[in-house]
Amino acid sequence: MATESKIARWKLVLGYTAFAVVAFILCLLLTFPYDAVRSRLVTEAAAHGLAVRIDSLRPGLSGVTATNVRLSKPPTPLGSESVAALARGESGGLGPDELGQPLIFDSVALRPSLFPVGVVVKMKGMGGTVNIHVGGMSSTSLNVDVDGVQAGGGNLPAYTGVDMEGTLNAKLALTAPGTLIRGQPVDWSQASGTVALDTQGLTIKGGKAAIPMGGGPAMPMELPRVVLGELKGDVQFDKGMGTVRDLNLKSEDLEGSGTGTLKLGRRLEYSELGLDVRLKFEQAFQQRLGPLALAVNMLPQDRDNPGWRGGRLTGMVSSPRFGPKR
Repeated sequence: MATESKIARWKLVLGYTAFAVVAFILCLLLTFPYDAVRSRLVTEAAAHGLAVRIDSLRPGLSGVTATNVRLSKPPTPLGSESVAALARGESGGLGPDELGQPLIFDSVALRPSLFPVGVVVKMKGMGGTVNIHVGGMSSTSLNVDVDGVQAGGGNLPAYTGVDMEGTLNAKLALTAPGTLIRGQPVDWSQASGTVALDTQGLTIKGGKAAIPMGGGPAMPMELPRVVLGELKGDVQFDKGMGTVRDLNLKSEDLEGSGTGTLKLGRRLEYSELGLDVRLKFEQAFQQRLGPLALAVNMLPQDRDNPGWRGGRLTGMVSSPRFGPKR
């Protein structure tokens, strides 16, 4: 009898435990503030000039996951009514003309972190992942790890206007003065850290791009097939000024290298480029360039390396310009 009583008590404890777990999960699913989370994400993004659309939200034990997330930069700031519509999960009749072409992620998971205090974001899409960790008490650290993103994945070709293939990998680690946790604005123009870029099998298959002609206004042109191959870069930042330690491109069509600086802006997309670039084009590649051959021939020959041509990459990261080296 004692044995039977002990077994029955064990079953009773297990049953109550299972019931408590199921009840907790159901309560979490039914009472989770989905609308409040969506509204906060949309309004915070709009404050930084971005538009966010989310199909669905689901809670987890340590955070929240959004599915089919579309992130875009509207050509003009969104009005309050448009932001309110997106916060309700509605498009408000807005399309690509108003919201811009989006980057589409299958899922975006957000959770808090303790060491350092901040937020961790894991984004899955375009065949790869993007992991972001931002936080800190005395300063703000930003770590971004792009792993295995496919250049032709998802909506990336429509977003860039260029049909490409290849694998994109990158790492960014910056620390800047100021911390939002204490209500201090973060000054990314004074950040220190590193940025590393590593691509494999990068190929332009077509599309359009604005090409500067002899330093004049950029002209939209149809792009031929270009095998870019491997692109590797390494930039070291000290108080906002970045120095290129390594920037090399090599493929069967062309070779390239770069030196110079990258000056960070208070917002990273406003960072200023000042790079001297050297390019060497294979003869067979030049013959199939078509109208682009005119732009190539306008680039001056490099004084120290016959057969190479020099150019300069200027402007901001969000709107770079490439022209002859002065």
